[in-house]
Amino acid sequence: MPIFEYTCLKCAHRFEKLQKSSTVASPECPECGSLDVRKELSAFSSAVSSSSAAGAAGCFSGG
Repeated sequence: MPIFEYTCLKCAHRFEKLQKSSTVASPECPECGSLDVRKELSAFSSAVSSSSAAGAAGCFSGG
């Protein structure tokens, strides 16, 4: 399940929520309880070990 980031439009609190992608309803703000929240764009993160990243870089070196 992905983690989505939200901003409450009432109190400006930013929070994250683990939920299914198919979930339609917006979560409740944990600070003020408002349902008036906006889903934010978040940066994608991936864990890659340094040894596999170095190996992958060598594949594209054109040499």
